[in-house]
Amino acid sequence: MAKAVQNGRGWIPLMGVAEGRPQVSDLLASLESWAFATSDGPPRIGLEVESLVVCGQRAASLDETLHALEPFVTLDELLDTTPTGMPIRLSYGDIHLTFEPGGQIELVTPPRASVDTALEDIEKVERLLDRVLIWSGLQRANIGLNPWQTAEEIGLQTPLPRYRAMQEYFNRVGPDGLRMMRLTCALQVNVGPGGPSEAPRRWRLANLMSPVLIGTFANSPVAEGRLTGWKSERARAVHDMDHTRTGAHAGIDGPGDYLEFALDAGVLLRRSPNTYYSGRPGMTFRDWLRESDPWGGPTLDDWKYHLTTLFPQVRPRGFLELRSIDNPPVQLRQVPVAVVSALLTDERSREQAIELLEPIEGRLDEMTLRAAQLGPADPQIGVLGRSLVELSLDAMERLPQPWMSSRLRDAVCAFYDDYAACGRCPADDWLEPGPSGVRPAEALGMLPPSNLHREAAS
Repeated sequence: MAKAVQNGRGWIPLMGVAEGRPQVSDLLASLESWAFATSDGPPRIGLEVESLVVCGQRAASLDETLHALEPFVTLDELLDTTPTGMPIRLSYGDIHLTFEPGGQIELVTPPRASVDTALEDIEKVERLLDRVLIWSGLQRANIGLNPWQTAEEIGLQTPLPRYRAMQEYFNRVGPDGLRMMRLTCALQVNVGPGGPSEAPRRWRLANLMSPVLIGTFANSPVAEGRLTGWKSERARAVHDMDHTRTGAHAGIDGPGDYLEFALDAGVLLRRSPNTYYSGRPGMTFRDWLRESDPWGGPTLDDWKYHLTTLFPQVRPRGFLELRSIDNPPVQLRQVPVAVVSALLTDERSREQAIELLEPIEGRLDEMTLRAAQLGPADPQIGVLGRSLVELSLDAMERLPQPWMSSRLRDAVCAFYDDYAACGRCPADDWLEPGPSGVRPAEALGMLPPSNLHREAAS
């Protein structure tokens, strides 16, 4: 028999509430069979790339972006494949274009059999978008965080019940939840877990190296028109938005450890048949599981949904979703993708990288903040980042060409020379010209160079 919760409008029936509650052993079994499932066969990789659409010195509204894309929808080059009740989704073949709560574009590829193919998927759709955005005075900006506006200025561009409920929850926690939703742009690298013997080691390395990846590829030093003093303001905001559901040490030892992390995370959302309701900060899934409350007890379906509302640096989804990297400049995008995929899939370099990083295992959250603030200018982050790039280059000598081409190794070599070996990351190009000779701030018309230097000096 379904239960209900009372609010100012009366009693609301909730979805998925059953008389019998799952046991913790049921939750663990669910994690092992779904989130931590293993896979046989050759490796697979998919990408999720979030970017701003900008008009001058502000982010374009979602309405402006959709209006600009209308010609391609009319011509069926982009198909509207929006699921019922979900945010708008456009599709170009099997590549999907979705929109984040601040209007950010997200391009999502399916799993591919080669790193090059996944990268080409993104480039192909971006070329298509650029052809039409320019006619509306818009352009894409590959940055980790909106450098001009506040979350309040952006507003909620996808005002569906799910996002309204998320906002309500985060508003009670602090300002960074809204900033994460509306301002940030990440590059997510999704790699298959591998077989039963490989999967635990890939999972372990993915967690250990994520803080170092933040610093090595940091690309969000500017917010609200000023330098923040952080190389990755995006990583700082994500870290601080809700400590119960973020972090680097979110189950590093596998399903049992991740179970404890997920049980102790706050319940972000409750679902009804027709809408969503905000959870109450301070009430964890563990609380919901063992206490009687007006909502009733959770079901296994509620548990699976709860797992999708967690934002650790690595999230298990039947594959490894690495979430820690700022969206880099487009000319550098292939580098973190190649580095991550090489280290995870080559056994020798993977084990060497784990050995290198295990001394920081108990300090991953500390390392996250050091990497976010200083990037490779932090001595330990700089050395570890440089070593990971070196190990990835060694791995690429052994990986088969069908998985990763030599052009990707060339790009990583160039990044090593221009950035890693010099203790630099993309964020440093906001302060002084990088290898391209052009600062992103100037290219985007964001601020006069003198303003940036004055802020930096102060």
